[in-house]
Amino acid sequence: MKKKLLFLTSLLIGMALANAQNVITVDNSPGSAAQFSDLQSAISQAQDGDIIYIHPSEVNYGAIDVNKPLSLIGFAHSSAEKETMIDDIFLRNNASNTTIRGIHVTDLISTDGNTTTLQNIVVENCLIDNGIYFEDAGIEGLVFRGNVVRRIGSTTNFALTNNYSDALITNNIITDDVNVKFFQSTTVKNNIFLGADAFTPVFNVNDESGNLEVQNCIFFYNRSSSPDPNDPGVVFSNCLSFNLSSGPVVALQGTGNLDNIDPLFVEDNDNSTFQPLSDDFQLLDNSLAKAAGVNGEDLGLFDNSGFVFNNFGFSNGIPTVNIQAISTSVAPGENLNVIINTSNQ
Repeated sequence: MKKKLLFLTSLLIGMALANAQNVITVDNSPGSAAQFSDLQSAISQAQDGDIIYIHPSEVNYGAIDVNKPLSLIGFAHSSAEKETMIDDIFLRNNASNTTIRGIHVTDLISTDGNTTTLQNIVVENCLIDNGIYFEDAGIEGLVFRGNVVRRIGSTTNFALTNNYSDALITNNIITDDVNVKFFQSTTVKNNIFLGADAFTPVFNVNDESGNLEVQNCIFFYNRSSSPDPNDPGVVFSNCLSFNLSSGPVVALQGTGNLDNIDPLFVEDNDNSTFQPLSDDFQLLDNSLAKAAGVNGEDLGLFDNSGFVFNNFGFSNGIPTVNIQAISTSVAPGENLNVIINTSNQ
């Protein structure tokens, strides 16, 4: 109950910052005082532009259809206390200008079945177990930032699952691959490919018509063989490769790259899987990846863009409240002593 009240307090602070939109709260936990217990019902009742705060819960909110512009804001995707879990998010016709933040998507985000192209979709600070796929009419205007994701697009039926353009893909941890069809309007920069696919972690569907430039990324492997990140139609600028295991990474095709150089993360727990409670992918002061970017920024997640990657998926701009200490026992009539730490991500 204590954590629930603290999250409600945080939401109220956020509500004060949201003057123009309605704010809707959803919580499927027993005994909740939120406006809705069912997320799809909340979406159905919401108006264009509304903000839906989705409380953390031990129960997954299931699959949802989004058919209007909304902001879906979760508590976190990997919090040690609780996380906001949604199985699938289907962005349907009329979901343009939708924002998704702070959610553990336990399967996928998809535009399957759309007959009109969606505009201006933002996905930030989410953990997506399967991937995000752009079927049918797809998306024009994508910001995909600060996420942990297995796959963006797909090499399977690539002509149908990579219909996205005018896209910024940055500050993400990617554990498999990125597939790009409209490379002329897509920016892939400052990501970490963690335990990346040895075969085409970045795939340019239209390699016959030009090259996709990948900038300031780190390709971090733990394989006994020699990984080869290269593929026709992809050039790497100021990227770094490293293999924790025995085989060296094949040199990246492009310019300004650091081949087979340990990035010297603050803490990677000596493996190539994402562990939010222990990993810290900031760079040590003596890392060669510092200030090695195309414009002098650091390689990897923490560049000079002003966006700060968060291991747990706490949403930027939403206050996070933590109790650092609390009285173990209180006599009748005495005060309860509590030390509270807050941060605005």
